Amino acid sequence: MGSEITALDVVGARDSMSLRETAELHDRCGIFTKDSTARSMLGNIGWSEREDLSQARFLDPCIGEGAFIVPAVEALIASLKRTGTPLTSDTLGGRLLGVEVHRPAFLKAREAVGATLLRMGIDDALSMRLQDDWLRNDDFLLRDFQDATFTHVVANPPYLRWSKLPQGLSATYRSRLPLAWTSGDLSVAFIAKMIDLTANGGRLALLSSDRWMHAAYAERFREQWLRKVRIDRVEKVNAREVFQAPVSTYPLIAFLTRADTGNERRPTGFHSRDEATSAIVEEWMSRLPSIMQAGCEIRVGPALGHDKAFVGGALDVEEELLIPFLRSREIVGDGIAWEGGQVISVHSPGGGLIDLQRYPRTAKHLARFRPHLEGRACVKRDKDTERWYRTIDRVDRSLWARDKILVPEIYCDLKIALDEDGRVPSHSLYAIFSERWPLSVLRDLLASGVLGAVMDCIAPRIRGGCKRCYKRFLSRLPLPQWDALSRENRQGLAESSAAGDRVGFTERVADIYGVEVDVLWPHATHDWRGLRDRPGVKANDGI
Repeated sequence: MGSEITALDVVGARDSMSLRETAELHDRCGIFTKDSTARSMLGNIGWSEREDLSQARFLDPCIGEGAFIVPAVEALIASLKRTGTPLTSDTLGGRLLGVEVHRPAFLKAREAVGATLLRMGIDDALSMRLQDDWLRNDDFLLRDFQDATFTHVVANPPYLRWSKLPQGLSATYRSRLPLAWTSGDLSVAFIAKMIDLTANGGRLALLSSDRWMHAAYAERFREQWLRKVRIDRVEKVNAREVFQAPVSTYPLIAFLTRADTGNERRPTGFHSRDEATSAIVEEWMSRLPSIMQAGCEIRVGPALGHDKAFVGGALDVEEELLIPFLRSREIVGDGIAWEGGQVISVHSPGGGLIDLQRYPRTAKHLARFRPHLEGRACVKRDKDTERWYRTIDRVDRSLWARDKILVPEIYCDLKIALDEDGRVPSHSLYAIFSERWPLSVLRDLLASGVLGAVMDCIAPRIRGGCKRCYKRFLSRLPLPQWDALSRENRQGLAESSAAGDRVGFTERVADIYGVEVDVLWPHATHDWRGLRDRPGVKANDGI
C-alpha cells in the first residue's frame, strides 16, 4: 500500500485551484472537530489500539489541522506495539493517508503528526519518511487513487453550497466529477468518493450536516451511493459539542459499512425511535398511494431573495402589483392569523419582468434596496444588470390564488391550515393543492394524526426537537384516492369535517388506515387534540 500511494500521479493543490481560492474555501468551511469527538468516532469503527491494525488502511480526506489523523497515528502505533509488530517502514508504510488542500492547515497537521511519532518512539529519519508517505497537500476530489482502497475511513467533510464555491474551482469540479456529486453542497462529493474508496466490509464514520440524508438535491446521490453501504447508526449531535468553533448547521455522526445493500428503505429513510409507529407507517406506504399519486400537488412558497425589498404591511407601490402574503408565524393553531402583509409581484401575467418605468412608485421603493438586490446570486448568474429587481422565483398571482393547505417547513408543534383567500405563502411554507380531494376534508385528515405520524417517522429532527418537513417527505405521505373510498366513507368524512366532529372523523380515518384511534391521537395537531372532546367546534373558531 505504501508504494502504491506514493507512486500515484496526483493533481497538486496548486494545480487544482489558486492559493487565493484555497484560502477562500478554507475560510468558508474550515470547521474543525473536537478531540473527544474524533477519538470516539475512531473507536466506533474499530480504529483502536485494541484491534490488530497491521493490515488495516486508514483514510481521512480532509485532515484539517489533524483532529483525526493524530489520534489515528497514536492508535496504529499502539496497536502494532501491543501485537509485537516491529515499527519499520514496511509495517507502517501505507497504513494511513491524510489529504488536505489548504497549505497552512496541512503544515500544522504534519507538524502534529511528526510530534506524535517522536513522542511514541519513532526516530527522526523514519518519522520524516512516514510523514511523506502518509500526508498529502492535495485536492482529494481531483486526486486519482488508482484503485487504492481503505478499511477505515473517517472525516468531517467540508460543508459548503456549490453556489458559494470559488468560481474557478466549481468549474473544475463540474467538468471532472460525476454529475450526482456536483449539486447541493460539497460534502456530497466527499462522501461519495469516500464510499467509493472504502473496501468491501470497510467502516466509515462521518461528522457532517444532515442535509445529504434527506435534502432533495442529494436524491440522485442517495439512489446511486447509499446502495453501496449499510447505515449502522446515525446520531444527531449538538454542534457546540462536536466542533471547535460555532457553526450554524444541524450535524450528525453517521457510521456506515461498505456493502452493496440494494435499496433498503428503512435505514436511510426512517428517523423515529418508535418502532411500532415506524412499522405502521411502512405498512401504509406499502399499501396506499402517495399523496401525489392521489391527485395532490405540493409547492413551496416562492423564494424572493431579499424579503425586506418585496414584503411589507404598508408598501408605497402601485396597488395592482400587490398580493396578500403569509408568513409561517401566521399559521396559528390550525387556522390563519394574517397580519396584513403584502408581496410585490415584479413579473407580468405573461411571465416577463414588469417595466419599472411604468411603475414609478415601485421603482422608487426597490431602488432603496438595489445594492442588496444586485449582489444576489440569481442576478449575478444572469449577468444582466437590468434584471436586478427580479425575485428568485416568480410570484404567480394565478397559481397562489387557488385554495390550498399550508404546512410549515419547520415545526416543533405541527400546524396545518386551509387558505381560501389567495395568499402567497412564504418560502418557509408548503402548499398542498388538490382537484380530487375536498380540501377541508383533506386538511382535517392530515391534522387528525396521519401527517404527524408519517413525519415523526421520516422527517429529520433538528435543533430544539423540531421537525424539518421538506417536500420530499410530504410527497411520500400515504393517502388513498378519494374516488377509491366507499361512498359511505366519503360521505362520513365530509359530514364529520363540516360538523367539526373530531372524534367521529378520527375514528373513520383510523378505520380507513387500518389502525386503532389511539395510534393517531398522539400525532394529531395540538388544536385537533384539544377539540376532540368538543363536537361541533370548528377548526377556526376562537382564532
